[in-house]
Amino acid sequence: MDQTTRNISISLLLIMVIGIGFLYIGKNSTSTTPQAEIIAAAPGSTSSAPVAPVTSVTPPKNTPPKAAPNTSGFHSYANAEYNFTIQYPKEVQVRNSFTTFHQIGNNWRLFAGQANQGKPVVELTIFSIDQGSYSTGKQKYPLFFTATVRVGVSPHIKECYTPDAGYTNQKITNVTINGIQFKRFSTSDAGMMQYTQAESYRTIHNNMCYVLEQIKTGSSYRDEKMAQGISEVTLTDYYNKGADIIKTFKFTK
Repeated sequence: MDQTTRNISISLLLIMVIGIGFLYIGKNSTSTTPQAEIIAAAPGSTSSAPVAPVTSVTPPKNTPPKAAPNTSGFHSYANAEYNFTIQYPKEVQVRNSFTTFHQIGNNWRLFAGQANQGKPVVELTIFSIDQGSYSTGKQKYPLFFTATVRVGVSPHIKECYTPDAGYTNQKITNVTINGIQFKRFSTSDAGMMQYTQAESYRTIHNNMCYVLEQIKTGSSYRDEKMAQGISEVTLTDYYNKGADIIKTFKFTK
């Protein structure tokens, strides 16, 4: 082999060695592109390489506490026999007995069974209108409606937290009012163009069952001759005032 041929062979060999070196370095270098982005850039890839999970971090939201009811100008009711106080707006009518009003009776609490009797203590009627059960063509809507809060007491503590009869899927939640633990039982009935809705708050204190009930009942009847007297928004506001009254309940002993 002459000198020229030898030089060419050596040059080709050096070129091959350098090329193999660059190829090796390229295969073993670390990509600066995240694996998740690589896979996203090539949809349909059948690569079995693990995919780095993508975590979306949502900053926690500051949930403001529910505002306490504005009790400015409220009057106060105190019961020395059962050791509690409750506050109410000045326009509320206060009775030491329960009244029967269309769909609601005067028992110590709604839907109490015969074996679960107690004593009606105080009724706080927020608003009430009664034009009868039937339309004469002259009344305004609604024919009848009342929003009220009642407090009743019973010695039957074993029945205090029993769901109401006929409410197999009754919604029951835990509620704290001024440090007092209550169970809240929700009820709602509607039919024959009339309805009743209530939230019943129940707790055991001094070996007695206390029940606070926010109640509304009314007629949903309308006809073409009946003018709008009170809007549904206003009726709902009357009912919601009952929740504000209940939030003022406190035991004194």
